Amino acid sequence: MTSIRSTSFLSGKMTQADGVTCFLASKLARNLKQRLDQDIEKLGKDEKKIEKLEKAKMIPEDLLCIEIAGLCHDIGHGPYSHLFDRLFNKAMKKKDPSTVEWQHEDVSSMIIDHMIKTNKDLKEAFVNRFPSDWEDRKEFIKDLIEGNKKKTDKKARYYMYEIVANKRNEIDVDKMDYFARDCHGLGMKSNFDHLRYISQCRVMFSSDKPDETTIAVRDKEEYNLYELFHTRIGLFRRAYYHKVTKAIEIMFTDVLVEANDHLLFKNNSGHTVKMSEAWQHPEVYEKLTDSVFDEILMKEDSNKQLEIAKELINNVYKRKLYSLVDETSPVTKVTYSCGMGPRNPITSVYFYTKDNDTDCFPKQKKPSLFLPQIFEEETLRVYSKNDANINVLKKETAKCLIKVGLESVKNSAIDSEHQGNAASKRKLNADGKSGPSKPINKKSR
Repeated sequence: MTSIRSTSFLSGKMTQADGVTCFLASKLARNLKQRLDQDIEKLGKDEKKIEKLEKAKMIPEDLLCIEIAGLCHDIGHGPYSHLFDRLFNKAMKKKDPSTVEWQHEDVSSMIIDHMIKTNKDLKEAFVNRFPSDWEDRKEFIKDLIEGNKKKTDKKARYYMYEIVANKRNEIDVDKMDYFARDCHGLGMKSNFDHLRYISQCRVMFSSDKPDETTIAVRDKEEYNLYELFHTRIGLFRRAYYHKVTKAIEIMFTDVLVEANDHLLFKNNSGHTVKMSEAWQHPEVYEKLTDSVFDEILMKEDSNKQLEIAKELINNVYKRKLYSLVDETSPVTKVTYSCGMGPRNPITSVYFYTKDNDTDCFPKQKKPSLFLPQIFEEETLRVYSKNDANINVLKKETAKCLIKVGLESVKNSAIDSEHQGNAASKRKLNADGKSGPSKPINKKSR
């Protein structure tokens, strides 16, 4: 029905346009604009400060561009979101080193170009709304989606690039949207109050780079922001990186890899395009939706690779998933973080105080001991595509992990037995008493 009610490219990718992110982007931008206007009024006759803040002022055209960026930032997603642009792309890169790596933000920008080029009404609307600089405005929207402030020399406008995709500290309306959405869908409670955060934000020139603006927030919101990142880690642990979720993602990735040479499309030039190449051809990419697995199942082809792909899809539907053989305590591969690796993202947030709302600084005081001290944890998981001899495989995997100094979580009994055998090896002291052997060297948590 979605395809029937829309035309051209809008039938496919615009269904992924995000109205909630658009709403939040608009709400944050309007609040920043209002408070900036109020700050300018408070300055009275201080012409020097007024001139500085005037450079950061947001006009209605800026506001509209921010709203469009919020609406369109995710239209570059392929089938099953990040499974396509991350896992599938990475798998194809491993299979064929010439495969070009890309991100969905790149495709979102490409799709915006394509929509304006091929849709006469849309282009006309752009020209009418931005008569003198519509092409510059289009590029501005694309930069907002990428959070790419490097393309502008107007440092007083840097804060605008922190609304939809914040590269400074990862606090943006995109995350606020999907955290609230997914917590609601999963029945999880999020203690982060995005409306409160938005109400406490204002545009300020940063203390360490006085010619650059940033989004600053009241110092009392520090704990609210920690709740944002606590929610993020909770979602990754309990949903996005759940062991069953990852097993299905691996299987679906294998499906796409197996079917890549056989599910083919034609671009506007009449050339054949594979799924892994579709992102470079908007007219092909729009055909790739979440129904791609149904297309694979319905494709009449006796090719061995396609048969494997079909079998994998049916196995997922029948819950015959890849088995989790073992999982380690913090190591590598599956990464839970606050979005900035091992860094504390709060140290990149600028705060102002009740007594001083004209200057903003990174957090100065020492954080509470009740707050997290570690901001990234990595775990290695081993999955098996074949359940034959699975118990033997589990034991051998656990032993291998211990040999390289890793702790098995799933097979703790095997882990304990192996450690016990190692610890029981004694050497006699000079007085005939037994002494401890050399301790096992293991990575600390």
